[in-house]
Amino acid sequence: MSSADPGAVPDVRIGVAIMHHPRRRDRIPDLVRACAPLAARVVTDPDPDGPPSPLRTAKRAWRAVEDGVTHHLVLQDDILLVRDFAAQLRRAVAQRPGHGISLYSHWDSPQNSYLVRRAAMAGSPFAPLSRHEWTPTQGFVLPAARARELADYLAGIPDEVKDDDEMVVNYCREHDVPVVATVPHLVDHREDPTIVGHEGRFHATVFLADPTLGADHWRLRAATEEALTRRCQPHEPRAYAVELRSSRCHLRLFRPGTGEPAEHYFGWYWADWCTLIGADPDAIIEGFDARADLRGVRVRRLRAVATEVWAAGYLLAADAAGVRGAREEASTAVTSAQLSRSAMATWVESGLSDRDHHRLSTEERRALVGVGLDGAACGWVNATRPPR
Repeated sequence: MSSADPGAVPDVRIGVAIMHHPRRRDRIPDLVRACAPLAARVVTDPDPDGPPSPLRTAKRAWRAVEDGVTHHLVLQDDILLVRDFAAQLRRAVAQRPGHGISLYSHWDSPQNSYLVRRAAMAGSPFAPLSRHEWTPTQGFVLPAARARELADYLAGIPDEVKDDDEMVVNYCREHDVPVVATVPHLVDHREDPTIVGHEGRFHATVFLADPTLGADHWRLRAATEEALTRRCQPHEPRAYAVELRSSRCHLRLFRPGTGEPAEHYFGWYWADWCTLIGADPDAIIEGFDARADLRGVRVRRLRAVATEVWAAGYLLAADAAGVRGAREEASTAVTSAQLSRSAMATWVESGLSDRDHHRLSTEERRALVGVGLDGAACGWVNATRPPR
């Protein structure tokens, strides 16, 4: 029921279970084929007419660990996979065999989406994830022994809790399982309504449907990953995210242990508070005025939102520049550029207000992606410039 990849560590053998609701039965054949040569086992909701509960099916999917596998992957049935999924998955798992590995993060999740964008900008193939925000479970891999442990952990939780992702982050935190996301993600969310009824649009933070990744893309970049991991720790004094939400750029300060829910909507406006993270708001605005490229679009119509996108890109890249190891590089310049553009495109698409999303043309939204990347280039240069 599993296959070995001659391009990966020989003893990486991955079993696959797909969480399935009969409402989506038409999705299964294509999804099973996309997993090949890995042979996926379909685990159906045992009470599909009952109250919606992904947790109910997750309990059985995590229990379905095959004999002889080293790792167990659970997929949901409302997803799309990258081309050559199995080979990319094996290579990624071979590099992080003791980790929990998420193959997805939601493009506007409060913490993890930023952690993934920062890793992409820093050239890291893995993004250490929050120990307090829900763990993305659209596609999640654990070592086989950990998967069995997780199944035991979930068994005692009532199905009425519904959300398996909230329970998975609790398990990983309590059992000290490090969790990373692949960069790029290997899974995207389809445009399907969720079974539970969560509102909003759901897509991956950094997704390339047909990625061209070099053979060394997934290799360990120790200094960069160590810095990214440190910045996720509960007591890290500089733990924050840059958010683009409702066409405004904010800082979100991580405050675990205070009782604040990870998904709260309170933020600190960037221009008022970015000095806390070592950024100069005047330099950011001056950079925008000097370098933002708004040619071919109506500048007055876009200036306000473009300033916010520029600031978000600048702050993201300045942060990423501080975590990349001095002698470490992304796998290739082309891959790095593709990942950065994908990260920025999903940020703009998910971060615009409803009003801006409807009033701006495709060309104008594309121009905003360019503005964000220009801001990122400016932030990176300023952050890495030797002091005078």
